[in-house]
Amino acid sequence: MLRSAAMTRTLKATLLVNPAAHRVGEGFDGQQMARYMTKNGVETTIVIPHSEADAAEEAANSAKRGDDLLFAIGGDGSVRTAARGLAGSETALAAIPAGTVNVWAKEAGIPTHSLKAAIDSHLTGQSVHMDLGRANGACFLLMAGIGWDAEVASKVNLKLKKKMGDVAYMAQAAWMAPRLRTRQATWTEGDEKKEEPLAWMVLGNTRLYGGRIRMTRDAVLDDGLFDGIALCPRGVAETARLARKLATGKRDDERLLQFQAKEVVFETPGFPVQLDGDPVGETPMTFTIEPGGLLVSVPSGPLAPIFGREHKDRRETPGNAPA
Repeated sequence: MLRSAAMTRTLKATLLVNPAAHRVGEGFDGQQMARYMTKNGVETTIVIPHSEADAAEEAANSAKRGDDLLFAIGGDGSVRTAARGLAGSETALAAIPAGTVNVWAKEAGIPTHSLKAAIDSHLTGQSVHMDLGRANGACFLLMAGIGWDAEVASKVNLKLKKKMGDVAYMAQAAWMAPRLRTRQATWTEGDEKKEEPLAWMVLGNTRLYGGRIRMTRDAVLDDGLFDGIALCPRGVAETARLARKLATGKRDDERLLQFQAKEVVFETPGFPVQLDGDPVGETPMTFTIEPGGLLVSVPSGPLAPIFGREHKDRRETPGNAPA
């Protein structure tokens, strides 16, 4: 048995499978996976949703049943959809990375090399609370992007994305780069109002952008704050300069605006928005942070660096409200 001897009660779980995920092929056997979890002390029901809305509803049903865990097999989009149904509940989201990039798994220390290794990390893991981002009510775990990156994300070919992963985003960005232009934007971060020519803004709950760049490198997901960075170049030369600095990890530039805020109100209409890599619409939009809004399953032992403080394992004390 993989579970700790201290865990004597049988846990209940739902296994939510995204059949379109990058690593979920025709040979995928969800029933075998469910049997493996049941053998290891987690009574598991498998669900294969038909749509994103169906997946969110099934996650909510898992929470209503009082499940201890919801195993979500898919990429960051699948994890975000599951979080939509679980937010505010005491059912922990256990991500099984099967997508193209799997940024959340990398941030949380969940193994990405095999589905079984990820499952095992949850079977012996712990459940802790994290902050949850909101954009006009829609939730996100990682970050919100406003401007150029959301425009690129909306144009990426889904078949190419499944085949090439994050390289598909890079190729799309390179193709679109000559035609991207800044626009004057107005937003409020906390009590401070800004008006700048904006190329791109990231509101980070976590640090990794696209699984490669530590965009909001000091962010932690349990401080009740977004870490924001806005690229505000005035012309092509400044755009190139800011791009080089971001690529090399430098932030010392007056046209790279950095801030922390509990709320960001983006007033100017027509800027595209993406949440955790998924296009979700356009501004105007209000972005808020919900402290401790989501219970997540992570590997046992010391928490990943993205957590800023110690947390009590909620798996031993189900039904409690967030601290």
